[in-house]
Amino acid sequence: MRSNVKVMCFFLIVVLLIAGFPLSTASAATNTATVNATSLNVRTEPSSSSKQIGSVKKGSIVTVIKIEKGWANISFNDRNAWVSSAYLVSNGTTSSSTPSQKVTKTKKTAKVTATSLNVRNGAGTQYKSVGSLKNGSIVSIVKEEGNWSSITYGSIKGWVSNAYLLNQTGTSPTNTKPSATKPVNSGKWGRVTATYLNFRSAGNLSSPIIGSLKFDTAVQILSESGSWVYIQTSDGKKGWVSSQYISIQTGGSLVATNPKPATKPPVAPPSSIAKKVVIMSDGVNVRQGPSTAYLIVGHANQGDEFAFLQSKNDWVQIKLPNGKSAWVAGWLVALQQSPSSNSPSTSKPALGGLKGKRIVVDPGHGGNDPGASGRSSGTQEAAMTLMSARLLATQLSNAGAKVILTRSDNTYISLNKRVEISHYHFADAFVSLHYNSASNKSASGLLTFYYGQKDLKLANSVNAGLIQANTGLKSGNVRYGNFHVLRENKQPAVLVELGFLSNPFDEVTIKSNSFQTKAATGITAGLAQYFQ
Repeated sequence: MRSNVKVMCFFLIVVLLIAGFPLSTASAATNTATVNATSLNVRTEPSSSSKQIGSVKKGSIVTVIKIEKGWANISFNDRNAWVSSAYLVSNGTTSSSTPSQKVTKTKKTAKVTATSLNVRNGAGTQYKSVGSLKNGSIVSIVKEEGNWSSITYGSIKGWVSNAYLLNQTGTSPTNTKPSATKPVNSGKWGRVTATYLNFRSAGNLSSPIIGSLKFDTAVQILSESGSWVYIQTSDGKKGWVSSQYISIQTGGSLVATNPKPATKPPVAPPSSIAKKVVIMSDGVNVRQGPSTAYLIVGHANQGDEFAFLQSKNDWVQIKLPNGKSAWVAGWLVALQQSPSSNSPSTSKPALGGLKGKRIVVDPGHGGNDPGASGRSSGTQEAAMTLMSARLLATQLSNAGAKVILTRSDNTYISLNKRVEISHYHFADAFVSLHYNSASNKSASGLLTFYYGQKDLKLANSVNAGLIQANTGLKSGNVRYGNFHVLRENKQPAVLVELGFLSNPFDEVTIKSNSFQTKAATGITAGLAQYFQ
């Protein structure tokens, strides 16, 4: 009889187990989760101010007892402890659990900021491309490895560079300390004070350039980190810029295309007493304010006329053709009475073909590579190419082109990086600027180089534009050049040598405002002709 009872009890236990009923109501339901932080602090209480008793590495499996207000109660070294639940990914449960004890598995996504982002079969540029993603695509991040993320997008699976991703909270997918970036009031905005300002994928000069901003562009300030600010333009583009080139204001908001400036520009006098300003020299600097300490926003040449607004000390404020105001030195202009304030009628080259074109302007050398040096006064090539590039960028940008500078200050950029920038932006044209040097002091003039057949038409157009600009140097010609930035470049590319620093006459001419302005005008006109 007893044996039959034992058999029946055993049979009942088996049935209960198969049915999924727990044998003891005291059994605790458990969840397991994987740590996705590099190193996760373990604390005695659910607070960042409580005592730290250890840490768990990325990939570790922990047993989660319960979740409370962003903290997970876990089993650690045979005792209860607490970790931030934000850095845990649930693996499911090993037995039944109440909904309040679950660790929610969040899906991590990011937005592509590149025009076209290569997807590779490994975490590195040496791996083969298996596809590409368009700007704005939202991808799911599977895992991260260094500066690369494994992602999925529809049927596309592979690895992409974190430099071109922004996650849904507006930060890079790579692990960064939350305190590194300081959010600011959403009503805070500012204006660009540089003639031409690059904005980048991260707050440092080594990060890729993802766009550019013109002078006086209004931007929303989203966050700050050191000497960099994270901004958003009126058309939704986001990136990092140096805070020294942003005039920050508080209050108001970024509405429509551009908010009105804090102070209205002066209104021109009535037409009956209007004066006009006539420029008396070539290459006159046009500045933001009435002194040489203000930023140069453009140039004017002999014979150009502008409406007079006011004078201050030795400076004259003028009205530009676009309606904005600027200042020129009073000793370089003449004031004349005029029945009207018409803008200059000087004929300009047709630049319509430049609108919307992506042009990479590459100032040669930089940083620990100063380039050639002038024999007469030691003029440094790296400094001159940057000056020329900024002027050229301003003219191209004013003509409607989207301009990308490979460097915007005295920083060393490798030849490979310069070419990568051209490829990344799918440049419609790549123009590398240099100044020549030769052992023969009599060597003089301009030269334009090309490498492949795809570059020849561009080289001929740029050379023709420089000849028509009448820069004051010997007219150049077009030559074949086996240079890295041309040879390795898949986009149409030219390298322009804007005179010889080894020639005393060239060196003096090159440093003049007149030459710099005319050279930029010539290249701009040549590019416009090429696209037409």
